[in-house]
Amino acid sequence: MNQKVEMILMPAMTLTEKIIARTSGKPSVKPGETVWVVPDVFMMYDWPGISDRYAYLLKNRFNIERIPVADRTVIFIDHMCPPTGEHETEFHHGTRRWANEQGIKLFEGLGIGHQVAAELGFATPGAMIAHLDTHVQLLGAFGALTISLLADLLTALALGRFWIEVPATIRVELEGDFQYGVSGRDLIHKIIKDLGPDGGIGKVLEFVGDGARKMSIDSRMALLCQIMFCGAISGIFPADDKALTYLKNKTGKEFETVVSDPDATFFETIRYDLSLLEPHVVKPSSPGNACALKEVEDLEVQQGYLGSCASGRLEDIEIAARILKGKKIKPGFRLYVVPSSREVMVQAMESGALAALVDAGAFVSSPTCDFCYGKTQSLCAGERAVSTGTLNVPGRMGSIYSEIYQTSAAVVAATALTGKITDPRNYL
Repeated sequence: MNQKVEMILMPAMTLTEKIIARTSGKPSVKPGETVWVVPDVFMMYDWPGISDRYAYLLKNRFNIERIPVADRTVIFIDHMCPPTGEHETEFHHGTRRWANEQGIKLFEGLGIGHQVAAELGFATPGAMIAHLDTHVQLLGAFGALTISLLADLLTALALGRFWIEVPATIRVELEGDFQYGVSGRDLIHKIIKDLGPDGGIGKVLEFVGDGARKMSIDSRMALLCQIMFCGAISGIFPADDKALTYLKNKTGKEFETVVSDPDATFFETIRYDLSLLEPHVVKPSSPGNACALKEVEDLEVQQGYLGSCASGRLEDIEIAARILKGKKIKPGFRLYVVPSSREVMVQAMESGALAALVDAGAFVSSPTCDFCYGKTQSLCAGERAVSTGTLNVPGRMGSIYSEIYQTSAAVVAATALTGKITDPRNYL
């Protein structure tokens, strides 16, 4: 008896679609489809109105004594570090108590949570990570899909899942290599300039090509940390040998990469030759207001900040040290250097980079989020800063009448020498 065998061909999918399909329990998904997903990791940080409010609402509004996803939820204490008042100390105590009651993994004293999550190996190829914050996308450097839920994280923690409309993917093909003094931070500012603040709305940007493979892990993370400012939901690099080696060194485990199918459908393809890229900045008072550095070159500046989850990694600190080694920052200029994690800080100490920055006149802090949002340092009215921080909205780092120019670590260091926005290639 002849049996008719039917071949069921799976539709081609992008990397993002594959991750969503797996976490939704469906064999395949397509852009525009709405599905429920169960992420591999839930992340959050401590902050008034977030961790304390979540603890209260989950118990008193949802009647949930213990969240169903405690075993794959992590929380980082990285704000208000160190505490500057007893109310902040008590707030941290409350976060610790809640994490202990719930059985949630809590990490503190290690640095900024997004960076520490990478160092602890929470982001792995093909994984999905949910967070309330919009900068967690930097973990896409390891082939993970990161989703920012904002306030919806509360409901997701209560249910153990959330719904998502499958996004289309923009393929970003990179070729060439950066000039010395140009990095992934300049590339994301160029992309924001080209796409505008809404060019990526509802999309994920996937970075591929020889140029993508040449980018360091630090540069990839810096790029992805700011991806939301072109409107994108997220960004991702398929895990290559660099990412897999990083993860093996951190976790001792081997991972396999997940990639888009060769015949997957992309919303569009855009291309960049990295060798042609020049330094960029983002002008006040919007993170979408990007331009080439030459448009604002020689503008007087009083302060520089090198740090944050966006650009406070070893690569950032070391290029700043190369620019400043054996020199002194301009008298009256304030330069704050804040490594993204304890691990980065130790590495920068061992390499001599931090010593070079201190000798040049920089103020170096242990890892904390507090410089990024102006809690630990402050601009007064009429002052300008160059910053590797994540935002430049009015009042972000002090007075609402001050200005913040977002840029790379190299530009911050070069500007510290002159007191004016300066092309770092002049000092490399």
